[in-house]
Amino acid sequence: MSRYKTTMSDAVSMRKWVLKLTSADKFLDTLQTLPKKKKISPGLYVSYEIDKTEIGDDLIDYCTPEVISIWAVDSKGEKTHLGGIRVYHWETYWLEFGDDCEVDTAENWFDLIQKEYKKMLKSTGEKT
Repeated sequence: MSRYKTTMSDAVSMRKWVLKLTSADKFLDTLQTLPKKKKISPGLYVSYEIDKTEIGDDLIDYCTPEVISIWAVDSKGEKTHLGGIRVYHWETYWLEFGDDCEVDTAENWFDLIQKEYKKMLKSTGEKT
């Protein structure tokens, strides 16, 4: 057994840890959970699903799973990933927005996500 193994249970525990540490839950609680059904109403959603391919053991270092993700769903039912929270073995976390942008506080992170969602709606002519 390697010292760098991360289990699904570890990832779930780290999600609880990062929510407590960042207070992001007060913003995430305002969103609906992304449903698993095919037809989804337009809106901004949170997902607490952890991709099994992002956990495990890469033999060099601990993995950094995304334990929370934010999704926009448009009127056509298409999902767009807007951001997420990644964790690193109870040591640090990243509030991610877009592809490479890391944000300093949960409040700023959520504000940027909401602005991006409104920009998306405006660009497609949907109501904000």
